[in-house]
Amino acid sequence: MLLMVPIAYISLISFDLIALITGGLIQNFQGLSGGLGGGGRILIVIVGIFLGILIICLFPIHWLLLSQPGNWFLLLALVSPWVITCFITSYMFSHSPRGGIHTSLAIGLGFFFLMLIPYLILAALLRPIGGAAIIDNISIGLTGYPFILSVFLATMEGAGVGAFFGALAGSLKYKAGGTTKKSKKKKKSKKKKKDYEYIPEPSFDDSTKSSGPTSSSEASCTNCGAKLLPGDDFCTKCGTKQ
Repeated sequence: MLLMVPIAYISLISFDLIALITGGLIQNFQGLSGGLGGGGRILIVIVGIFLGILIICLFPIHWLLLSQPGNWFLLLALVSPWVITCFITSYMFSHSPRGGIHTSLAIGLGFFFLMLIPYLILAALLRPIGGAAIIDNISIGLTGYPFILSVFLATMEGAGVGAFFGALAGSLKYKAGGTTKKSKKKKKSKKKKKDYEYIPEPSFDDSTKSSGPTSSSEASCTNCGAKLLPGDDFCTKCGTKQ
């Protein structure tokens, strides 16, 4: 939203936005600071920033198309701040077309609620002489709508146009695989866990050991039953051949 502040002022000065809105009744707003000192010039800049944002957020785009269909210069002056702000902001903070659209709509809602603050303050100050009715009558004379409705339409239509370019900015940073830094970190951590996964050592039970024949297996004589030693071909007791 802060990006809109300098862009609105540049639009006000570059297109002479006040002259376009008033039909040339007030021209060369920047020239007012010519005869003022340093403090006066700063004041003119501050007033110019406020007027730029007020005009951009007060006049709906459809009002311009219906009331002044051939005034493309004024249309460009009202639309370009939304387009530039939404595109740059979406490119900085969004990573998909949907994110760019949401960012642009959030900018529009932000300026809608921001414009309610001076409206409520002026309505409270002007309460003895009519309050909000005075502001609404001025807004109706300019745009045909009460102030709150006019601001809502202007900010939502401007953000809607900017959302197209916000989606374009988000698509420039969108990756088809959808892999983000967080997902990459998760994948790396999973790989590390697999690499250092604990594998228990196999345990052998004594009951599973095979009890094969040993070198000290005992043999006996087939005739007299006397014990024989390994390698005896004859019985040492009866002499029978084994």
